[in-house]
Amino acid sequence: MENSVSSFILLIVTVLIGIVAIGLSAVFASNQYNASLIQSQAQNIANGLYISVSNPAIMSNGYAVFITVKDFNYQGSLYFTVFYISNVFRNASSQISPSLAYILNGKIVYPRNVKIGNSVPPYITATTLYYTNLNLMYQGNPIILWQTPPLTSPIDISLVLSPPQGYSAVILFFAQIQNKYIEVGYEWL
Repeated sequence: MENSVSSFILLIVTVLIGIVAIGLSAVFASNQYNASLIQSQAQNIANGLYISVSNPAIMSNGYAVFITVKDFNYQGSLYFTVFYISNVFRNASSQISPSLAYILNGKIVYPRNVKIGNSVPPYITATTLYYTNLNLMYQGNPIILWQTPPLTSPIDISLVLSPPQGYSAVILFFAQIQNKYIEVGYEWL
């Protein structure tokens, strides 16, 4: 009798361990599948993104550039940020990140007069940004992300830039996919 009770308890424990293992595997597989869908969508947007930058117009307090943006695979809004990075990173193989941005008085220095068409675009702040491959790009103090209108036709962004000596401006574009801001393109200015 004692032997059959022990065998029964052992059988129940084995079945429970199996159920837990299958459940954990299903959760892991689901997360991996979701991540691959996000990455695929971000890559599709990145592949269709067209960015054209004008020649700089020299001004007394810096220079102005005009950027035309169109995405042939995506009709929604994109988000972008612009900051200054040391020229040391311009030709480096390392990936661009707001953690490399020029900081003054503890804050990232952004360009003046950011406009889409003739209007100042709405903006949000984000504390976490991802590369297209879903690796973490940045996590920290809030970064300003300006929002474009839906990309049903090309949009024009104008900026007045005043980079510090030895720095260049860079613009990064992000798509919001499942509440994650994922980089889909960038351009040196």
